Amino acid sequence: MSREADRLVEMASLIGQRINSAVRDVVPPEAHEHLLNAQRELLTALFLIYEHQVGARRHTTPVPRKRSPAARGARVKRIEID
Repeated sequence: MSREADRLVEMASLIGQRINSAVRDVVPPEAHEHLLNAQRELLTALFLIYEHQVGARRHTTPVPRKRSPAARGARVKRIEID
């Protein structure tokens, strides 16, 4: 995994821990388990989307543009002032 992905995992873990500690007192234990499973599935989906996007960016190479003959000439021209 890349450093960005590692940081994303750490951040998601920290957010998950804070949400779990806040929800633990309010939500019944049965529902808490379902929420943990949903959170895990959401994080998995987010990581897959992230990795897919990063992979898509890595595989695309920019196509070099062909310059016209006029563009190959000097770009700056001196103007004579009388």
